[in-house]
Amino acid sequence: MKRLFLIPMFIGISMTIYGQKAALHTSSGVKIFNGSNAFTNAHNAASSGDTIYLSGGTFYAPTQIAKPLYIYGAGHYLDSTQATGKTIINGDLIIKEHTDGLHIEGIQLTGTFRLYFNAQDTVQNITIAYSRINGNIELGYGSNTNSNNFVLLRSVVIGNVDFTRATNAAVFNSFLQNRCTGSNGINYENNIWFFSSNANTAIIGDNNIFKNNIFFSQYQYSSGVAGNGNQFYNNLFLFPGASYGGSYTTNGNYLNVVPDSVFVSNTLYSFNYASNYHLKHPNLYIGTDGTQVGIYGGIFPYKEGAVPSNPHIRLKNIAPTSDANGNLQIEFKISAQDE
Repeated sequence: MKRLFLIPMFIGISMTIYGQKAALHTSSGVKIFNGSNAFTNAHNAASSGDTIYLSGGTFYAPTQIAKPLYIYGAGHYLDSTQATGKTIINGDLIIKEHTDGLHIEGIQLTGTFRLYFNAQDTVQNITIAYSRINGNIELGYGSNTNSNNFVLLRSVVIGNVDFTRATNAAVFNSFLQNRCTGSNGINYENNIWFFSSNANTAIIGDNNIFKNNIFFSQYQYSSGVAGNGNQFYNNLFLFPGASYGGSYTTNGNYLNVVPDSVFVSNTLYSFNYASNYHLKHPNLYIGTDGTQVGIYGGIFPYKEGAVPSNPHIRLKNIAPTSDANGNLQIEFKISAQDE
């Protein structure tokens, strides 16, 4: 999709100046939609494989998404969206069948992300990246068939994740603040788990693989898994023992780590934009691949500000008035993204 970024870069400038907009990019050209319903209207006009670029601002979600699209917002960190504003999707995102390959980046969703499709259908190759989900993620909701190849990358999930009916799913370099249920055969690498409840374990499921994660949980019981056959490699725990479940495999884990010694600055058992999640001792806690554990290690190191992969507007200066010749001074600084 990088070949499509040149035109949206200039569209992004106009979107920043003139407010809430969605740019629908198709094989035949670009169409701009305005206002809080811009995302809905762009979605309704889109065809399979089209791209939608969302400006900063709050948008209503479509009733449902039933076509494979590439959707890019401006991001959800305040400090990295000062020129554009955060892209906020108000409500739930309901993902229906025939959406194989759906790709979403750079949004803050106020509600739940839900795959909801008929029993005879399967949804595959769904990616959420550089985003924040305030509600839950529910995969295969109300269905008896599986969703395959779901990837959560460099994101923040405040609610629960229900992996029921999910196969070949993976979570990389993300923040998880609540339970993961129905988690069977899921790959978790370089994540940070926050869990403040003592009533439940953080993960329920069998045969998962946990590599290079940090379990920053307030209680020992919630630092682990209720299930069988799970594998734990080079994870960091705050307690001398973790809840590994039954018939588990462990190797190279770091136990009984003092909470104050983990991050550069963090005193909370929940995600906070003001915290600094770089490790105080990155050379001490090494993952299976030789990089540090946590979100800044692994094959997908966390990007500061979770800036999405399309060109990003870093600076915006617009003069309040024009000069004597009627010219208006406008300055933008735009950075390209490698990933």
